[in-house]
Parts: sequence; structure tokens; C-alpha cells
Amino acid sequence: MRKWSFVVIAIIFFGCQESPKVEPSTAKGPPLGTDKPSQISYNTSMNFSSGGMLRAILHAGRIQQFDVKRYTWLDSGVKVDFYNRDGKHSSVLTSQRAQVNANTNDMTAYGNVHIVSDSGTTVDTDSLHWSNHEQTLNSDARVHIVEKSGRITDGLGFESDQNLEHYHIMHPIIVAPSGSLQTRGSNGEPTLKPQTPSVPGAGAVSPSALGRPSAFDTLSKKK
Repeated sequence: MRKWSFVVIAIIFFGCQESPKVEPSTAKGPPLGTDKPSQISYNTSMNFSSGGMLRAILHAGRIQQFDVKRYTWLDSGVKVDFYNRDGKHSSVLTSQRAQVNANTNDMTAYGNVHIVSDSGTTVDTDSLHWSNHEQTLNSDARVHIVEKSGRITDGLGFESDQNLEHYHIMHPIIVAPSGSLQTRGSNGEPTLKPQTPSVPGAGAVSPSALGRPSAFDTLSKKK
């Protein structure tokens, strides 16, 4: 029996070694058992504003308010409608759960996070943080982006404006549609198109365009 147990343990150990090497450092949500909600409401909406302008409207099947640690926990039917600086609807987010910071009104969404912009871009990830004041989205988890044109990009780490018009993927992996890398030459034979830039999408921008220095900016200053 001891020899058999050793073999089983060995198989489990080496099987685990074949799992993906990249482990996103995303939070799993607050430890709800350490605090009791002061208020629970159902099928509720919450409005978020900044500078006197409506930024988002959040809907949830159940909302729990925790006064001691100053946060609100949503664990059912989370949906957020985002609005741009002109007050027009720009995108919608859905997730399984979300946490809202009572001091800043920033929100972190967890579980099957799905965003669709009005322009047609979609983003899927496991967790995502929204800044109410900056109107930006960011995640250190894996992301899957599909543009209106059909272009697909997978990667690790993501930051964007909440309209998904200007985004940046930290470590992109471009997935081209079938046949998109071929074109016809003068002789009618298929030829390869030039390789796609490492930062994808017509809306993709560098970190400096989002207000942060890029690696290229740092190198230029050193020269």
C-alpha cells in the first residue's frame, strides 16, 4: 500500500508541473467571514460620478455594505454601464462579483469579467479594476480582446480607458484570423503580409499615451 501511495503522489506532483507557468497576481476578493454586513439590499442600482458628471451606473442582484472596512460587496448579477466625459454611454461590463471601495468609489470586478464597448471591441478577463476618478481600467490577469474588425489578441496585463478606445497590453500574443496573413503577389501566388506590430489594434496605444513613461522613453532620455 505504501509503494502504491508513493506512485500516486508522484503522478500528481509531476502532473502539476505541466500546468501553465504564468500565474496572474490577481486578488480573490475580500474575506467576507471576518466582517458582517450592516445592510443588505436586492436588485439595486448605484450611480458613480466624478467632477459632477455621471461616470457609471452599477446594477446587482445583491449588495452587501460593510461599514467597518468601508466597502460594498456585490455577488449576484453584476452589470456596469460606463459613460464617457460627454455623458454618453460608452461600454458595459458584466461579472460574477465585484467590490466597491466606499472611500474612492473604485470598483474591482471578479469572475468571468466581460466588457463590450459601443464601438464593438470586447474584453474578457478574470479580474479587472476600474478607477472612478481616472475613468481607466486595468488588470494583471490574462486578457482576451476581440476588435470589431475580427482581430483577436491574447495577453497578460491590460490597461485602458473605460471606452476601450485606447488600450495597452503588457505582454501581447496576437492571434490572426485564418488566411489574414496571406495576400496575392503580381504572379497570383499567395505571399505573407508583414508581421503585425507587437502592440495590437487601431485603438492600441503606448503606456506614455496613457500618462505613463514607456521603456522607449526611458532609453531615449539615457541617450
